[in-house]
Amino acid sequence: MTNKEHLQEENKRWHDEHLAWIQETEQWQHETRRLLALLYLLERALPEHSSMLNKHAILIADNEQKLNCYECDIVQQANLLPKEQQTEYHQRLAKLHEEVKQEHLTLQRTYSEEKGRFKSLVLKLLKEC
Repeated sequence: MTNKEHLQEENKRWHDEHLAWIQETEQWQHETRRLLALLYLLERALPEHSSMLNKHAILIADNEQKLNCYECDIVQQANLLPKEQQTEYHQRLAKLHEEVKQEHLTLQRTYSEEKGRFKSLVLKLLKEC
């Protein structure tokens, strides 16, 4: 093999290596974009779910406070308020409690679904790594 042929052969090898490196780098970039997309979905899922849980916890605490006030009113003012007014107030509280209960049941169902979706995203992320 002549010096010229050797140089051309080496040059071709370098081009081939560069092509392989470019392809490998493109693959890494693609994988990185996929990982970033999964991370974005994870980051988005957490605050939305946390916010929903926080709002629900506040709603329950508010409902509990109203119930405590109602109990105090029953003890202290049972004989002072007309029976119709006591019944009306009790019915409003019962309706409020039922609304919170329904919201809790809905959240209970969606919590399991969201947790499953989040877990699936985490597993996808780990699989990509």
